[in-house]
Amino acid sequence: MTRKEVENLFKTHYTQMYHLALTLLFDEAESKDVVSEVFANLLSGKTMMRADNARAFLLASVHHRCLNVLRHKQVQERFARLLTENSDKLVNGDTAEDKMQMEELMRYVRNNLSPMEQNTFRMRYLKEMTCQEVAEALNVSRQTVHTYLKQAVEKIRKYFNSNSKAI
Repeated sequence: MTRKEVENLFKTHYTQMYHLALTLLFDEAESKDVVSEVFANLLSGKTMMRADNARAFLLASVHHRCLNVLRHKQVQERFARLLTENSDKLVNGDTAEDKMQMEELMRYVRNNLSPMEQNTFRMRYLKEMTCQEVAEALNVSRQTVHTYLKQAVEKIRKYFNSNSKAI
């Protein structure tokens, strides 16, 4: 798709796409990011669109991307709960104690996880990459990423549940 075609689509459909994203995400900045990402994928050629129903395609793309964002948030929340099952505070808070807990977590990751588990953990949870992005960056399958993440989370949870004072 040419830049001019994408610009025309942007001018025509941006408002509807943004309102759909805002309805699903309840966050202005995230909604703008989702819509921008859809157009960026069109420009880069990552996404191919049939010309017969651009509006439907663009709205469906926004809808799917919003669902992915929501799923990602759920994964992050579940992960935070797993790490803090026996703790009163979340690991990613702003207090000095929260920062010490995060340092303890990262020390554990550095010293006890395999290099692949460390990489997948950091990319997925700290850099907030999708599993697909992690898989592409590490040149492995998405299932392999899931396997390493599952192993890493199980090790971390086991350690911190048995050493509840550490977190």
